Amino acid sequence: MTGLRHIDLMVCSCAPAALQLLWMGYFPCVPLGPTLAVSLQLLSLVRQLFMQMPLNTSAWCESFEAYLAGMGYKVNTKEGICRRFSNAYHWYCILEISLDEHVQQQLQKSASQSSDISPAVPSTSHCSSNGDLLNSLCSSSHDVDAIVCIDACFTQKHRSGLPDDPRNPTATVFLSPKDIHAMECEVDELQKRRGQALKRNHLGDEDDVFEEWMRITTSVLKGHNESFTAADERHQKASSQFFSDTGVMALLCRHDHVIYLANMTSAGEKQHYALALVKALFGHLPSSFHIGLLYDIGCQLEQSCRKWGFLKSFLPHISFAISVFHAFGHQWAHQLIYHPCKQEGFGLSDGEGCEHFWSSIKGLIPSLQVSGHLFVIDFQVHHLDMKSLTGLGNWLLHCWYHCQEKKGAASKGLRRCGVDIPTLQAQWEAQVSAQTKPAPCHSTKAAENTVIQIMETRKSLENYEARLAGLEKDLLHGIADMTNLNIEIVKCHKKIMSFKEALQRQRTTLGLNGLAELAKIQNSSYLQQRLQNHTEASVKQQEPGIGKLSSTYNNLCLQMVGLIQKGKAPQGSIAPLLIPRDSLFKLDVDDDIWQDIDWPWG
Repeated sequence: MTGLRHIDLMVCSCAPAALQLLWMGYFPCVPLGPTLAVSLQLLSLVRQLFMQMPLNTSAWCESFEAYLAGMGYKVNTKEGICRRFSNAYHWYCILEISLDEHVQQQLQKSASQSSDISPAVPSTSHCSSNGDLLNSLCSSSHDVDAIVCIDACFTQKHRSGLPDDPRNPTATVFLSPKDIHAMECEVDELQKRRGQALKRNHLGDEDDVFEEWMRITTSVLKGHNESFTAADERHQKASSQFFSDTGVMALLCRHDHVIYLANMTSAGEKQHYALALVKALFGHLPSSFHIGLLYDIGCQLEQSCRKWGFLKSFLPHISFAISVFHAFGHQWAHQLIYHPCKQEGFGLSDGEGCEHFWSSIKGLIPSLQVSGHLFVIDFQVHHLDMKSLTGLGNWLLHCWYHCQEKKGAASKGLRRCGVDIPTLQAQWEAQVSAQTKPAPCHSTKAAENTVIQIMETRKSLENYEARLAGLEKDLLHGIADMTNLNIEIVKCHKKIMSFKEALQRQRTTLGLNGLAELAKIQNSSYLQQRLQNHTEASVKQQEPGIGKLSSTYNNLCLQMVGLIQKGKAPQGSIAPLLIPRDSLFKLDVDDDIWQDIDWPWG
C-alpha cells in the first residue's frame, strides 16, 4: 500500500453511489449516502472465516483498525467501523444467499416441468425446496419412505433486552412465529375439548392396560414420563425471565441436512414445537408418503398424538421411534417397540443427526446470546448444507459398505444358529408379547413403596431448600455472577415447588394405614435408619456389575491421560471424562455423561 487514491463519484438517479461502488468492486454499508465501502474480496474472506470460527465482528473490526493504524491510516470517526462494517457484511451475505436461491429455483423450475407430484397440504409460508430435497434424496424401502429426526437444544439462546435479529429477506429454515403459535393454540384447544371426556373414562391408579392404538402399557408410559426430564413440559431447561429465545428445536433428514428449525421461547420442551415441525414437513410431501420419526421421547409424543388427537390426518403416515443413543436409557418395554433397530424400515439410521448439527454450531453459543441469532444460524445451515453436498457421494459410499458389512455379519449369524427365520420371527413376537403385557393390577407392597418415595422426596426437598439458602446468601454478599446466580435461584424455586407438589400427591395415595406407618417412621430415628439401610441394600444388589464396568472405563481413561502426557498419543487427543462413581446411580437423561457435542468427533 503506497498511498490513498481520491476518486470523485458523479452521482445521479440512474447511477447512485452504491451502484458505482459495486462496479468498482466495493460493497457499501448503506444504499444511500454510504460512508464506508468494503472490498468484495475482503468480505468473501471474512465470510469464509466466520464459517469456521465463532462470529465476532467487533473483535475483527478492532483488529483491522489496529492493523490500519500500524500502516499509518487511522479511523477518525468516534464509533469506528464496527457498525458500518457489520451492516455491509450482513447485506453482502444476503446477496450471496439470494444468488444461490435464484440458481436453485431455476434448476428446480426446469426439473419440476416433468414432475406431477403435488404436496398433501399447500403451504405459503415456507420454501418447497425442503420437501423436494427430502422426496428426492431420502426415499427408503419397506413401509417407511423417509426418515427424519427431531431434537431440542437449550444452549442456543438469546438474552432478553438485547438487539433482535437483523432483517432477512431470504428464505429461512425457521418456522414462522405465526405457525408455531397456531399449533400451540390448536394443542390447547384439543386438550381442553377432550379433557372432560378423558376424565369421565379415567382408569384407576392400579389399572395397567394398553391405551388406544398404543403398544406399551400405561404403567410403562407413566414411569417414562416421571423419569425423563425431556418428557416433562413443565421442567425449565432455560429461564424465560432472562432469555427471550430459550433454545432451538431441529428437524433433520437422515443425511443430517436441516429441513426446519423452530425458535423456542418457552422454558420447557413443549410438544407444540415438535408438532409444528412435523406438520410443516407434511405440507411438502405427497399424500401417500410415510415418515419414520426418530425422537428422544418418541413414545411420549405418539401417546400425546393418539390421546389428544394431534396431527390426526398425518398420524397414520408416521412410524415413531427413539433415537439410538437415548433408547438405552428407556425401559426394556420401550426398546422392544421403539428401538429403530427393532423396527422394520429404519435400517441403520440412528437419529443422532441433530446431535451432529448441535456440535457443528456450538461455536456460536457465546456470541449469539448477545446478538440476533436466527439469521446467523440460517447462514450456518446454508454453509453446512453446501459443505455436506460436496461430500455426499463419499458419505453414501461409506454407509453402503457399512450396511453390507452388517448384512453379511447378520446372514452369517443366521446360518450359524441353525434355526429357520419363521421360527425366529415367531419367538421374537412371543418375547415382545410377554414382556409388554400389562403388569399385575395390585402390589402388596404399594403402601411401603409409597412411604419410601415420600421419605426420598422429603430428603431431596430439604437438600434443595438448603441449596437455595446458600444461593440467597451468595446473592446478598455479591460473591458470584448476578445473572447466573438469579438463574440458579429460579431453578431452585421451581425444584422446591415441584417436590412439594410431588410430596402432596404421594401423601394423597396413602390410606389410613399408610399414613399411620409414615407417622411412625417419622417419629422413630431407628426405623428411618432401617429403611435407609434396606434401600441401600437393594441398590447394592445391582451395583457390582455396573461398578466394575465403570472402574474399567475409568482405568482406560487414566491410561489415555498417561499416553497423552508422555506424548505417545496423536496430536490434539483429548481424554474422555471420568465417570463419577458416587453419582452413577442418579443419572438423568440431561446429565453431562450423555452429552457428546464437546468432543472433536461429535
